[in-house]
Amino acid sequence: MNTAPARIFRYPSGSLNVNGFSFFNAVSFQIVLGPPMILYAKSLGASSLILGIIASLTPILSISQLVAARHLHRTGYRHFILAGWGARTFFTLCVAILPIMPGLAPPLRLAALVALLFIFNFLRGIVAGAWLPWLTILIPEEMRGRFLSRDQAFLQIGCLSALLVSAWIMSGEAEPLEYTAVFGISLVAALASLWFIRRIPEADSQEERRQSGTPVPWMAMLRHPPFARLLWFTTAYAAAIGSMGVFIVEFLAVRGKFAEDAILLLGSPTFIGAVLGVTLASPRMDASGSKPWLRGSLLLLAGVIAGWLALAGGVVPMNPAFVGALNFFGGLAGALFGVANIRITMGSIPVMGRNHFFALYSVISGLALGFAPILWGATLDLLKMLNIQAGPFLLDRYTVYFAALLSLAAFNLRLTDHLHEKRTQKNPFSA
Repeated sequence: MNTAPARIFRYPSGSLNVNGFSFFNAVSFQIVLGPPMILYAKSLGASSLILGIIASLTPILSISQLVAARHLHRTGYRHFILAGWGARTFFTLCVAILPIMPGLAPPLRLAALVALLFIFNFLRGIVAGAWLPWLTILIPEEMRGRFLSRDQAFLQIGCLSALLVSAWIMSGEAEPLEYTAVFGISLVAALASLWFIRRIPEADSQEERRQSGTPVPWMAMLRHPPFARLLWFTTAYAAAIGSMGVFIVEFLAVRGKFAEDAILLLGSPTFIGAVLGVTLASPRMDASGSKPWLRGSLLLLAGVIAGWLALAGGVVPMNPAFVGALNFFGGLAGALFGVANIRITMGSIPVMGRNHFFALYSVISGLALGFAPILWGATLDLLKMLNIQAGPFLLDRYTVYFAALLSLAAFNLRLTDHLHEKRTQKNPFSA
């Protein structure tokens, strides 16, 4: 009989402030970069390509991390993030005011919106490179799975809260004042997130920060086998899911004819599924390793995309309950993948030059995430006239889109076997 005492996990002092930041930051970005923003742009007459460009700004502008990585070890992670997050909050204020500014025609208002989001995401990109190196130093390796799962739970609850409040405010046909109210909530949440950043401890090890900032040639990083395999894997995943958030919203608005508040409410099961996912993963991932969870999440994601394909093809009727179920399981798959992927990334990047490894990783995966919605937006516009009824199956631009995503998800699943992980794999569902 095993009488060994159960292991007690004590998270580092001040780590709860990381979770507070994640919650309020999620409330803010879920509004200003999520479905409410997509619906506002659509109300101004944005095409699929414009929607794709808006969705691409966040990941593409992560390229600025390559410059920022050179300075992180000098300024300290907290100071660097505070400066950037504070500056971008000003542009959240500008976005909140835009819907009620008088005298602007919809095309000009849309152009101003894209310009504001460009600056907002540029500032975000500069400072985002400090986040993972900071957490990697603060959170010991043996408890990262648990901590990241807990942090993801706070983040997903923040996203869910933002979506539900937005749906309540935007009930019926949304008016400009209602969009301003929703974007104003994003502004308040951004200010609250700054308060929590101030309370997160700075990384104590100056020597480790110095090693993290050691310059490493790009080719040397790309030739590091665990890192190279991880890049291929993450890039393939980004190509598969990088556009789903924006074009599922458009699909429900165009083909489903759902109102704005209905689309937001139908999106809320995404975050309920995500919270369930991180709760399931939290006590098991550190023991089992990340790869079993990556495989399971990709299999589930493929099933979800197949469901959207059936919906787009007319095989399944446009039923709100079915849409909600797809969003639930999509959120479950995305959360499991997100925690497992961050965890395996932290373990695949060496201490020497860590800032530069993380920056290059974020930039390459960000470019894949960014160009995916642009390319798919252009493709969807190009295929706008495609409408072929083959028996019960409808072939149009959305069925082509979801079929391609399903193929990418299957390819990504095959790449999982090539990832490097130090720990011995165990059954994640064993006692």
